[in-house]
Amino acid sequence: MKEILGKNKRFLFITAILVIVGALTSMITPIFIQIFNQRNTTVTYKMMFLIFFAMLVSFLLQVFMLIYRENYAAKFNVTYLFVLMNKLTGITYDKFIEKESSYLINRVFAAVDSLYLFLLSSVSTIAKSGFIILLSLGLVLFMSWQIFLVLLLLLPLNFLGFKYINKQLSIKMEQMQQDSANARKDLIVTLSNVDNVKAQADNSVIELLLKPKMTAMYDSLANNNKYAQVTSSSITFVNQLVQNMTYIWTSILIVQKQLPVGSLIILSIIVPMYYSALSELSKANVDYKSLSTSNDFIKQELDANQEESGGKELDSIKTIRFESPTFSINEKTFSYPLNLSVKKNDIVYIEGDSGSGKSSLLRLLLKFRKSTGIRINEIKIDEICNSSLRNKITYISQTPTILSTSLENNIGMGHELSEEEKVLIEKSGILNSILKEKSWDSILYENGANLSGGEKQRIAICRVIITNADLYILDESISNIDKESAIAIMEFLTENINDKIILFTTHDKYFKKYANKVITI
Repeated sequence: MKEILGKNKRFLFITAILVIVGALTSMITPIFIQIFNQRNTTVTYKMMFLIFFAMLVSFLLQVFMLIYRENYAAKFNVTYLFVLMNKLTGITYDKFIEKESSYLINRVFAAVDSLYLFLLSSVSTIAKSGFIILLSLGLVLFMSWQIFLVLLLLLPLNFLGFKYINKQLSIKMEQMQQDSANARKDLIVTLSNVDNVKAQADNSVIELLLKPKMTAMYDSLANNNKYAQVTSSSITFVNQLVQNMTYIWTSILIVQKQLPVGSLIILSIIVPMYYSALSELSKANVDYKSLSTSNDFIKQELDANQEESGGKELDSIKTIRFESPTFSINEKTFSYPLNLSVKKNDIVYIEGDSGSGKSSLLRLLLKFRKSTGIRINEIKIDEICNSSLRNKITYISQTPTILSTSLENNIGMGHELSEEEKVLIEKSGILNSILKEKSWDSILYENGANLSGGEKQRIAICRVIITNADLYILDESISNIDKESAIAIMEFLTENINDKIILFTTHDKYFKKYANKVITI
């Protein structure tokens, strides 16, 4: 938390100005009245106009600072989101699978939202409430030290009360965020399979499938809110009781001529603001616990599970040597009886039955899992920097990612295609079946819903031919493409990717002829 605030000093400065200006706007009237009482000055229309003008200037300054802060917060949200995304993508491969990506993404967004709400609302609320409480106590002290003591005693009552509430809320908030992330995860996964959704005769099956977790999510939210509101209301009740007693006591003191009549006017303005400030602290308390829960998630689920990286950088990948590669999953060890060296211009076909571990072997080359028995340029793979290694590899998995954007953007994946790249793709013929009905600007649907399985793989292959890597890994990348087109694609790749290493798998042994080396698993 301190690190986040330390990196956003401008935000804290803006918040401090807003707090001071906002508090002064609220307190201008009682401050002026107290000054007039002290000087025995009669309130005139001129003085009323002065108060009005001071409040107007303060209000306009608040509006300007609020707009500036919101614009700053929008940029901050994007920055913080990608900080967490970097942590998310940096966790170990098996932990990523175990925790499930949808769950992790939901928790990340919850973390961003909780920090946004806390910084944008709660920080200023806490500071402003604290400032108003101090000003209120100061003004009341000048009026009556007895009333001052009564109001002062409410501070430890509120502090200790909310401290106890915080402890219980942290447990309930963690459960609520977990239930929410799990429910949304299942909802997204279920509804993203459009064919399955539309094939149902009615929604009863989907409702039966999703209702338990949806119910748990909203029950958890309700339980959390009930606890927070009931416990906070108890403290608020005590505050309101003391507030009413304060008014009655002040009236008695005025009747006894121990206080001027103006004191009641001042208290009628100050006391509600004082108790409102205490109430605002209770609301900020809920946001703070939500933030604390999210920070615990970041520490325990993201930071604690970051993958290890070596320190050695690679200029290029010249050779790969397999010496009985070995890795572990959940304390179970797997080993390949494989001894083979691969160098530039080698095309390696990996064959084996389904479930034999072909994909697992390919993933070891990207350091998805810790392993032994693999050397890159005669360097043990665990000693190599992860980003340096992956930067030299183009990897196409069995399920290519298709985004809800244009065909061009789906191939470029972050960069705009040059005319030369488009010509190369068109010349290859890989996109012929797609470009018959679509253009480069055609929008593809989520997960390629308006594409066939083969068309998705064609897009992934196009990403290969426009990238300049040292190692190309194609894991069942042509399995859904008709054989004639797949042959044309393999011939294009083998003819145009020179001075590189290609490793590929496919169930069709026909394509084995394009390889000069074979790994059998």
